[in-house]
Amino acid sequence: MLAEARIRRVFDRSHGNVQTNAQGKLTPRAPSDQTMPLITPPRFFRLLLIEDDVERVQSVRTWLPPWARLVWAQSAGGALGLIRRDPGQVYAGVMLDHDLAQRAMTAEDAALSGSDVALALIAHFSPNIPILVHSTNQVRVPRVVRQLEEQGFWVTRLPWYEMTEAAFLAWIQEARELWEEL
Repeated sequence: MLAEARIRRVFDRSHGNVQTNAQGKLTPRAPSDQTMPLITPPRFFRLLLIEDDVERVQSVRTWLPPWARLVWAQSAGGALGLIRRDPGQVYAGVMLDHDLAQRAMTAEDAALSGSDVALALIAHFSPNIPILVHSTNQVRVPRVVRQLEEQGFWVTRLPWYEMTEAAFLAWIQEARELWEEL
C-alpha cells in the first residue's frame, strides 16, 4: 500500500496534478488548476471499405494512395459495428457493396445487406462523407443510392465491373479534396 501511494505521488508530481501548500505539504490541484497538455491526434484520410470479396479488397489496397488508410469491414454486421463505434466524420470516404453475405460470421449477419448499412450511415455518419456504391446489384442499389442522396450524401454509383484504377483514383482524389475542406 505504501509503495502504491509513493508511486501515485511521483506520478502526480511529474504530471502537475499536485501543488505544495504553505506548510510544504503536497495537495491536489483544483481541477481548474490542472494543466494537461492538449494533444491533437494526427488527421488521417480513412477509407471505410465495406466489401466481402477478398479479390476486390486486394485491388483497392493495390490502388490506394500512400496518404490513405484503409479500414475494411468484411460483412454488413462488421460494418454496422464500425459505423456505430465511429460516428460523425471519422472516415473521409466510404465504399459500399450491397450483397455482403460471403464473409458473414453469423446467421443474423448473413441476413443483413448494404441496405441495412446505408440506413446506419444515414443515422450515424455526417452527410459530408462521400460514398462510392460499387455493388453490381441492379435491383437494390438504386434504392440505396436514392436514400443516401435524399439525406444529403454525395453518392457515386460505379458498379465493380466498371471499376478501374483510374476511376477509383479519380473518386478518392475528389473525396480527399472534400475532406481537406472540412
